[in-house]
Amino acid sequence: MKARPRVILTVETSTIYGRRLLNGVARFQRSLGGWSVLLDGGQVHGIEPPNFEDIECEGILCRLTSPDWVEALKRSKVPVVDLNDRHGYLGLPRVSSDMLAIGRIAAEHLLDRGFRNIAFCGMANLNWSNERRAGVEAAVRERGNFCGWTDTEQEFQPRKNWSSEREKMSKWLLSLPRPLGIVACNDATAYSVLDACRSLDIAVPEEIALVGVDNAEIFCELCDPPLSSVVPDAERVGFEAARLLDRMMAGEKFENFNLLLPPREVKTRRSSDVLAIDDAAIAAALRYVREHACAGIDVSKVVSHVGVSRSALERGFRSYLGHSPQEEIRRVRLEKVKQLLIETDWSLTRIAEVSGFDYPNYIMVQFKRAFDQTPSQWRKHNQSNFTESLTQYPQT
Repeated sequence: MKARPRVILTVETSTIYGRRLLNGVARFQRSLGGWSVLLDGGQVHGIEPPNFEDIECEGILCRLTSPDWVEALKRSKVPVVDLNDRHGYLGLPRVSSDMLAIGRIAAEHLLDRGFRNIAFCGMANLNWSNERRAGVEAAVRERGNFCGWTDTEQEFQPRKNWSSEREKMSKWLLSLPRPLGIVACNDATAYSVLDACRSLDIAVPEEIALVGVDNAEIFCELCDPPLSSVVPDAERVGFEAARLLDRMMAGEKFENFNLLLPPREVKTRRSSDVLAIDDAAIAAALRYVREHACAGIDVSKVVSHVGVSRSALERGFRSYLGHSPQEEIRRVRLEKVKQLLIETDWSLTRIAEVSGFDYPNYIMVQFKRAFDQTPSQWRKHNQSNFTESLTQYPQT
């Protein structure tokens, strides 16, 4: 019986990107592979390279690749596929996400929503962050106004520098025009922007719309408001890297190979689910509706809150949103119904109570009209998908 090739995976399990990448490697294994795998799932950078010449293996998939690691990897004379995104191409066959494309798709998401002023919040002296910023700038040059960027610290330690980082972020935000779209280099950095907006009482997404990167789903849903995020195709990166390594272990040679894979999509959540509105009264009305629709408000309460006539409110909503204030109230309530159908096992009566509808039967009628499904059909189809999303990439 032919022995299985021994493969070392130096891929961190502490990040959502690393775990999804490993999921792609596992998918290759299930379909085409047959390796004996040693997983080193420790930190993603900052450690000394081991002596690979003393390690018995036939191939290596490496996320820790740095200039220091390259020489050690080359000395091993073992096929290596580089997965790093901190240093760019280092001369080893490499598969990675296309950072320019990630920045571009995030900026285009905001531009498509009418935001013409776009800024970027990155992390200092990191190649992948700088490339994402370059993608943002390239997209904005064609359609809008790039308002600059700020960088946060690479190693953010909340207990030590949360206040100073928030103060720096707040000063930067106050210097920028609004309405504004911001692309953050990753989801954690986007949270820092949200935290500063909250301290300044800046409405998100009405005044500042925000997009992160990585789509760490539970983290994004914990943000207030929930965070829109670019979905890198990390699973495909893992699959293609595994396939490349398999070919290299079979004797194929790859020179100057640097495969960059585009992101899948932007997962839209509330932090960017808005159109850019430069009318202060209409922006305030929209914010009020989104915060209070499920508390049973009607259009008269919106009119009273913003201090404009009902006719002016109607004209403003139709101009910016293409529908009436009442339709927006209904839309927000139905989105809440969808969320509760997926995330709870509550009855329709209970859901009606907390989503602003007077009667369960009215939910049935409006839901079927809006989504061409009954609430029970929606729950059956989507609740299983939600459960899978929580278990597909477990924390180790």
